[in-house]
Amino acid sequence: MMLRKFNFPTVALHSMMKQKERFAALAKFKSSIYRILIATDVASRGLDIPTVQVVINHNTPGLPKIYIHRVGRTARAGRQGQAITLVTQYDIHLVHAIEDQIKKKLEEFLVEEAEVLQILTQVNVVRRKCEIKLEAANFDEKKEINKRKQLILEGKDPDLEAKRKAELAKIKQKNRRFKEQVKHTLQQQKAGGAGRRGHLPRARPEAHSAPASTQGPA
Repeated sequence: MMLRKFNFPTVALHSMMKQKERFAALAKFKSSIYRILIATDVASRGLDIPTVQVVINHNTPGLPKIYIHRVGRTARAGRQGQAITLVTQYDIHLVHAIEDQIKKKLEEFLVEEAEVLQILTQVNVVRRKCEIKLEAANFDEKKEINKRKQLILEGKDPDLEAKRKAELAKIKQKNRRFKEQVKHTLQQQKAGGAGRRGHLPRARPEAHSAPASTQGPA
């Protein structure tokens, strides 16, 4: 959610997803519809995506073999690739264990602290907005769960009640649409009738002349 707020389109892959959803997510990533894949360790093994250029570990793996599996998703089939791991002062012993396992010293990536702090300020603001949105979503979800529980206590089937409610809403919408059509038709007929009356020729009053007096002198 946060990456999308920063205009980084992403797709997710984790163990809570159904198999069909996982395949769909991988297909979108492989076809470059989405250039960023956010994944748990479910993606650290068995995936062969040759075009992955960068792997970023948002935490330092607790075991060297997990690190090896994670970073092994890049630089495949002789291609170039990079692996970046975010390390805190509490992870130094984990880094040393990884270096002992791979027989290689990990290179430190230097950054500008002032620039990082500026970015972190923006990230924290967006993060709080996302947390509020998620809290609201969880509230709505809990509300729906409580509603289902209440229906069960009343001896009603929540799914049947939801279906009945949807059907009633559909009927109401259909009736509302019908009333709008009738109203529109009547307005058109009324407007058409007024137009026809306005174009009727007006009858001119006939001129009547008074008869001349023929009475002579008495």
